[in-house]
Amino acid sequence: MEKWEIVLIIFCLVIMLVWMALERSFLPRNSTAAFWRLSNLPLWKKIEGYFYASRPVWYLKPAAWPWVMRHFGKNESGDTYHAKVMTRQDASRLLTINQPISLTNLEHVIPYPVARSIILQDPLPSIAVMECPCRLQQKNPCTPIDVCLVIGEPFASFIVEHQSTRARRIEVQEALDIIEAEENRGHIHTAWFKDVMHNRFYAICNCCSCCCLGMKSFFRGVNRMAHSGYSPVIDYEYCINCGNCTSICPFGAIQLNGELPELDTAKCMGCGICVSHCPSEAISLLLAPERGIPLDIGELVH
Repeated sequence: MEKWEIVLIIFCLVIMLVWMALERSFLPRNSTAAFWRLSNLPLWKKIEGYFYASRPVWYLKPAAWPWVMRHFGKNESGDTYHAKVMTRQDASRLLTINQPISLTNLEHVIPYPVARSIILQDPLPSIAVMECPCRLQQKNPCTPIDVCLVIGEPFASFIVEHQSTRARRIEVQEALDIIEAEENRGHIHTAWFKDVMHNRFYAICNCCSCCCLGMKSFFRGVNRMAHSGYSPVIDYEYCINCGNCTSICPFGAIQLNGELPELDTAKCMGCGICVSHCPSEAISLLLAPERGIPLDIGELVH
């Protein structure tokens, strides 16, 4: 037997073993077949998307290695993998949409060249919660771990079937409860889009600045997160100088100027966490069209 034939046999055996480990069967699962035929992505993109969705902890692990970021981070881009910051209200509206929607080419909302479609078809709703792959990279992560919401088909079914120990289906109310609880912890809500996920929206993540790899890349200067389209306004007549907004802001956009909080609009991403944590209701959100258009699904479908 030729040497190249031996190498080919070994390669095929390795591929078969990996396939069996991921699918638990020679035949693809129903969700795998649905994921594969979802769009006309190039073959190598579909393979990457399959691995990303079936084993996100493995896929994201290199991003948690400092030496990888030092050597390869300089070429990091947000074009193919990015998020839209949302308020709790907008995230909740996206979870409770009760009609099929197909929104494509949302360059006015998601200002990236690819991965900006929102397509949610029957059955509605279809939601799964999975353990956050970013938090799982940390030795002492924020808790709870199961806070990532996968939305729509075939993504929800794929995640549950391929990560049966780390994901489960949930109803809308539990998803809303997760969003509220994470808001109370000071974590922001982001809608994630990725090219290898067939250029579509697939998840709402609840992100903390200490664990979230997307936020960490954003703080490294990678344009990975789009502004919510809102800007907070402080009414100093009602401000009690408690300092909650300065300590809770995940972007460090509010600092004390003397005794009064002052907003740095350049740092602010319009997440609204300062609003929900203001005990005197002295902060409100206003539209900021110069920063972007909100991902308000109610407005976008009309």
